[in-house]
Amino acid sequence: MAIYKNSDRRIWCDPCKVRYGKLKDGTWHHRAQIMAVWITVSETINKGFRRAYCQPCANEYQTWPDGSIWTFKQMQEYARGMRQIDGMES
Repeated sequence: MAIYKNSDRRIWCDPCKVRYGKLKDGTWHHRAQIMAVWITVSETINKGFRRAYCQPCANEYQTWPDGSIWTFKQMQEYARGMRQIDGMES
């Protein structure tokens, strides 16, 4: 997973867009238009799949049910380490 900081105000948080959706007139709900702070891009499954997160959603996705925190950076390092073990990367 590649991780980027976002500075483009036109990229909105994907989980917020799913949560709040569009109004009946076809416009986005105002809570669905939260600017994304983080952008992750898959390097393994669904290669190239981009997901954008606002900070509250990023915090939510990085906190596991037992309360432990596993940051996007840690997820990236783990995934790269697993690919090396599996022989997918030299």
